Amino acid sequence: MVPYQKNTLSPMRLSCMKDMGLISTGNLIGTRGKYLKILSILGSPRKKGNTAAVLGWVDEALTEAGHQVEQIFLGSKNINGCLDCGKCKENMEHPGCVQKDDAPAIFDRMMAADAVIFASPLYYWGFSSQMKTLIDRCYCLYRGSCGALDHMSFIDGKRQALIVTAADAFENNAELTITAFQRSLVYNKTTSAGQFMVCNTTTPDALSDGIKSQATAFAGQMFTETPAPYALLIPGNAPHLVPVDK
Repeated sequence: MVPYQKNTLSPMRLSCMKDMGLISTGNLIGTRGKYLKILSILGSPRKKGNTAAVLGWVDEALTEAGHQVEQIFLGSKNINGCLDCGKCKENMEHPGCVQKDDAPAIFDRMMAADAVIFASPLYYWGFSSQMKTLIDRCYCLYRGSCGALDHMSFIDGKRQALIVTAADAFENNAELTITAFQRSLVYNKTTSAGQFMVCNTTTPDALSDGIKSQATAFAGQMFTETPAPYALLIPGNAPHLVPVDK
């Protein structure tokens, strides 16, 4: 993978990014110190809502660190539900979805990217309809039975991250999105770049500077060579979560 062109940053900005963990041992964050191509998917129906604000902060931090970030707003895309026709499974060279909508182009971008960020508001204890529809269509990205010798994925080895905003607390509310995300990693044969939950949100204007700082720190831990803790607290008595490496 060829590094992308480095952004020019002021000494003061570089110092701040080091303090926030965005730069380690003199290199901008990234696998083996290289710049990554990142696809950022905004799954909110609102282009300027809480999820858009938090994802925007993460995208900004990654861009300033030298990565190439492309954001897709699902609210402007025409994505139909999965037909469960199985035609995609007949194609071993390409995802092969037969539907003529905007999803295949998104799959092409996912395959071309080094990492994908899924960002969604919490609706009825799960993803938004826009995001859930796309996730269902990701059925075409793998072949074979999960864990079997014939199990393969068109996005094998890539990194995936999750961002969720919710109007209420995490407990008994947002846990299922984490479970669904972690299980999708197993089927897609991808690895986690972290999960970031922002709870008790009201409006974008009410999001604190502390949340922005946490979003920046989350971006900083996404592609470090040494695994870093997720920016997420799992409370006691939460449902059992599927291990990422299982």
